[in-house]
Formats: sequence, structure tokens, C-alpha cells
Amino acid sequence: MDEHPIAAAHLVLAAASIAPECAAEKEVADEFSFVIADFMQQLKILHHRAVTKRAITTGAARHGA
Repeated sequence: MDEHPIAAAHLVLAAASIAPECAAEKEVADEFSFVIADFMQQLKILHHRAVTKRAITTGAARHGA
């Protein structure tokens, strides 16, 4: 957890979502799932922009075309 706290938090939330041991764990996991989903969408957009920019800069074909 000390080396990768964000990854550790995701694993804890995943475990709480899959097999919560109490109602409080389920509630926390449900609340943070929305935050993580939004964060993932933003990362997906940033990744797509970076890939597109790299393809244009290097003149590489997009999507294997």
C-alpha cells in the first residue's frame, strides 16, 4: 500500500464491491464506484488524445488502417 496507494485503494474498493462484509463497506464501495467510473472516463479521453496526437506526429496509420 505504501508504494502504490491508488492501486491499493482500487483493490480495496473492488473487494468491498464483490464481497462486502457489512452494509457500510457496500455503501462506501457504491459511492466511490461512481467517482472511479468518472475518473476512468477522463483517463480514457486523455489516452485517446495522446494516441491520436502521437499517430499524427509520427505519421502512423490510425486503427491499423
